[in-house]
Amino acid sequence: MKKIQYLLSGMLLAVMSVSCSQDMDIDSNQGYLTLNINSLVSTHDPSGTRAAAPEGYDAKTLHVEIKNAEGTVMKSTDNFAKDEEFQGNIKLLAGTYTIIAHSANWDGNGSGFGTPYYYGSSTVKVLPKSLVKGSVTCTQANVKLTVNYDQSFVNGFKSAKATISSVLEGISPLEFIMNETTQSGYIPAGDFSAKLDVVNKNDASYTLSRDFTDVQPRDHYILNFKVADEGYLGDDTNSGIEVEVDESTNTYTFTFEVPRKASISLVTRAANAWSNFAMLSADITAKTDAFKNEGVVMQWRKAGVSDWTDIANSELTIDEKDHVTTTLKGLTPETTYECRLRYVDGETEIVCEPVSFTTEKQIPLYNGGFENWWMDGNVAYANEQGVSYWDTSNKGAASFGGSNTSQETSIVHSGSSAAKLESKYIVIKFAAASLYTGSFGALKGTDGAWLNWGVEHVSRPTALKGYMQYAPANIASSGNQGFSSSAPAEAPGRGEPDVCGMYCALLSESLVVDNTDMSTFPDWETDSRVIAYGSLKDEQNVNTNGQWQEVNIPLVYRDLNRKPTHILVVFSASKYGDYFHGGKGSLLYVDDFELVYGDNPVVK
Repeated sequence: MKKIQYLLSGMLLAVMSVSCSQDMDIDSNQGYLTLNINSLVSTHDPSGTRAAAPEGYDAKTLHVEIKNAEGTVMKSTDNFAKDEEFQGNIKLLAGTYTIIAHSANWDGNGSGFGTPYYYGSSTVKVLPKSLVKGSVTCTQANVKLTVNYDQSFVNGFKSAKATISSVLEGISPLEFIMNETTQSGYIPAGDFSAKLDVVNKNDASYTLSRDFTDVQPRDHYILNFKVADEGYLGDDTNSGIEVEVDESTNTYTFTFEVPRKASISLVTRAANAWSNFAMLSADITAKTDAFKNEGVVMQWRKAGVSDWTDIANSELTIDEKDHVTTTLKGLTPETTYECRLRYVDGETEIVCEPVSFTTEKQIPLYNGGFENWWMDGNVAYANEQGVSYWDTSNKGAASFGGSNTSQETSIVHSGSSAAKLESKYIVIKFAAASLYTGSFGALKGTDGAWLNWGVEHVSRPTALKGYMQYAPANIASSGNQGFSSSAPAEAPGRGEPDVCGMYCALLSESLVVDNTDMSTFPDWETDSRVIAYGSLKDEQNVNTNGQWQEVNIPLVYRDLNRKPTHILVVFSASKYGDYFHGGKGSLLYVDDFELVYGDNPVVK
């Protein structure tokens, strides 16, 4: 990629010495910084708004800012090249600084023609009574797109339009119209699709589409279209696609030979298979002007079975990009199936190669009925001896006053036992009873402990279901026995009934948390390690008056395609116990909990 270089006048000094000359007016705790911006921007930041570049946008006009170690902006400019304060030496207090440079007046989160976006950053340490050089190397952060129509193509077709569509939400498509569009286009880094709509000399219209994946910042995609000598559009044996890659400049050149006539082409994509349903998808990659969406059906069968079963056209969704989707329900776990797309219109019948998929196993919640227990000293474990699945964070409490999480054999929903969680005040601390999937890490004095949250789990349930009894005690009305001023605002106050905690999360990795430091806890709404999450509803978090109450906690998925590696289930007799806040004597019983594998997952 061609580098664009800006050199400050101060950079024309021959050599930067370690200390400043004596005639510099500078305090003993100050130094000087001179800046060099080498080329323009690093990696696209996917956060921010999805807006096109403003009118008059010039990517070479740089916004530059200097931040201290606390993140405070000490100096900034919206036009680095013309700002006199940034020309020459910049006086700063001694310390470490971050220099950020990017194209001014826009964040690059949009599409447009002639709108490259640049970004870069570096750190520099300013020493007392010294002159140091700060350098930022910047590169193009978005993706460049160039569409060329060969003269044979221009002569062979009446009209043509290539539409580039980013997979990122809120990014407007770019249309490259033959004989009109001359500039290159730019989109944020991310996968995209290209769809070619053409009309030949006989006024027959048809389309060709292709997906582009693993698209990175600084990539340049060149799409060349020319006329094929023979064949039909959509005939895979005459696809005529040549690809050239220049890794030194991140340039990818695709040359498409497009026939003047069209056929119909279908492609079935990989299925997103859960335990008892699968999300199927396919694409109509080429079609004639006589093509009718009503002729499209999806077919499926169990592996080894000869006959296909149709999924009716009315149950399919076909979008404007000719992407076909549907959900196939009623499948058997751990079973292999096949699916394919089929088109029928009169005597025309086209089927594509089938794609196989295997449904997931429905992994149960181990010992969800809490029938199996064993004692290790004063600590009760809701596992068979030798199994590590359920654990409690109250091992320190057990050393002094007995386990506040234990086996209950008198109050049960079914079977012979349940789990009993009772919040207590032990020695000098409030100890909320808890039970979770994972393992105890280590004690932190009398204040708390390190916990390893989550056990291995690779299937995707849709809910956590079970039964509970809850008898909350009131929050301490005086002193600090169960009351903390640092508890969240939504926590019950002095003299009010306690609330229990109950939630389930599917994770991409196990979590290590310090239950005395809330900054180590995940944000269930935004943490990228959280695939799905659900918690007890407020209307269920009440005194059950000695009765068993059914609990159903739907799991809300952030992404229906990601698969977990771990599951976390947490029960607590006092929801805000990590703040040492709760009611002494709050009592929670749980029994007969299980994972539900439905066929209609909730997505955020």
